[in-house]
Amino acid sequence: VMASTDNPWDHISPPPLDVPMGDTSMQPVHVVPISLISGFLGAGKTTLLRQLLTQTSMKIGLIVNDVAAVNIDAKLVRNDNMQASAGAGGSTAEMADTIELQNGCACCTASDELLDSIDRLLSLSARRGERYDRIIMETSGVAEPQAIRDKFNDAIAYHDPIMDLVTLDTLVTVVDTSAFLQEYESRDVIANRPDLGGNEAQGGSGQRRVVDLLVEQVECADIVLLNKSDMVNETELKHLEQVVGAINPLASAYPCTYGKVETELVFGASGQAIVSKLNTEGHHRGAVAFARSQQRKEQAEGGASAAAAATAEATNPSAAAARAAATQRQETTATIRFGIRNFVYSARRPFHVQRLRSVVLAWMPVKKNTAVSHAEVAAANASASTSPMKAVIRSKGFVWLSTSHVTAHYWSHAGNFFEIRDEGDWWDAVPRDDWPQVAAQRAVIESEFEGWCGDRRQEIVFIGASMDEPAIRAQLDECLVTDDELTEYRQKYQCAEKKIEELN
Repeated sequence: VMASTDNPWDHISPPPLDVPMGDTSMQPVHVVPISLISGFLGAGKTTLLRQLLTQTSMKIGLIVNDVAAVNIDAKLVRNDNMQASAGAGGSTAEMADTIELQNGCACCTASDELLDSIDRLLSLSARRGERYDRIIMETSGVAEPQAIRDKFNDAIAYHDPIMDLVTLDTLVTVVDTSAFLQEYESRDVIANRPDLGGNEAQGGSGQRRVVDLLVEQVECADIVLLNKSDMVNETELKHLEQVVGAINPLASAYPCTYGKVETELVFGASGQAIVSKLNTEGHHRGAVAFARSQQRKEQAEGGASAAAAATAEATNPSAAAARAAATQRQETTATIRFGIRNFVYSARRPFHVQRLRSVVLAWMPVKKNTAVSHAEVAAANASASTSPMKAVIRSKGFVWLSTSHVTAHYWSHAGNFFEIRDEGDWWDAVPRDDWPQVAAQRAVIESEFEGWCGDRRQEIVFIGASMDEPAIRAQLDECLVTDDELTEYRQKYQCAEKKIEELN
């Protein structure tokens, strides 16, 4: 989809079988799994951490990322350790050696410090002759898990030796269940929300929308803990589980209170965690594949149901009316409440930028989202907006704009947030010598090529409940360039195409 000359797929390989550990004798390498805990300030990350440290018998190394001048979270953990040592006769929490990330966020200015902190922990472990079973990283409230995952991928790509000793194993996100809907519908930027940790944001990250980061934290997770689940009713909780499952079908979601979960749920995901191993491109491919598999399933089920109904109607004329009434009842109770589904919009010609801009301005902002609200609120808001995006929880994917033949752009929407951003170059615009050298990886890239377009395309995943799919498709189709405009586009970029051919 997009190219990067430092694609980590090129460099992923198993670590060496033997490395020196502690002394000069050769011992089998011990790769320490890392669990990353993300979530807004107040979601319950530190409470979860305490629970995990007091429940497990494993030796834990701990990295706390609280960018305040004094790291309160680290002090709380240390206080727990001292109390356990004094009163519990050597609780397992004593095994949590703590490294503090001072005055920086793991996903931005302190990213180098992040790997240095891991190295310091491993050095401490080697000096003691005690290996960690796991390292846990608790991020700041506004840390971006995707950026941290990218940091690990970059470390692999650049052959950082530390990656022979550790692996990013599991991404855990803690969500404040009672505040999810409020934050989803928020128009606030991070910098204006100190209650969520916005005072910790650095640089341009402070201008990011709350809902955008909220959705990323859910999407970029192997495990989502719906904390404070006792503060919502059963219907709201079930609906939120459906929403989270739709946003991230690769994650397991678990309701909990006060961060109380079975340790195995968080630490036992090894070998099953998928998201922690992906990059941005792989994550998108997974979302598209899931959406299309769901579409095929719906079509298959719909075909079977239609065939059965036709047979019934042929033998019983009154069956048609009964089926229509039953279908309407089913859609009212299931689709509006929990019938969250998805579809992929795809096309092989660029969007006309001005027409796309007009459509997006007509669609946004949506005052109330009927898909995220629970059933009663959704019904009340159903007619509050004519925008088809009112029933869309999340839409994301790659777009091809008529203003660029080289650059791929990324469409990202959640709640009242929407952007189209530069996401690198299309693979077709990259010299083949800069492609991954592994044949299987090149085959994946080439599978997305079609004719003169190469891998340029529209590929947007829409997730929502009771979405007006025909309206969304029709309005986006109107944004595509016409045949005459496509001819002009190809003439305009003919020189660029020849240059690409020469490079390849």
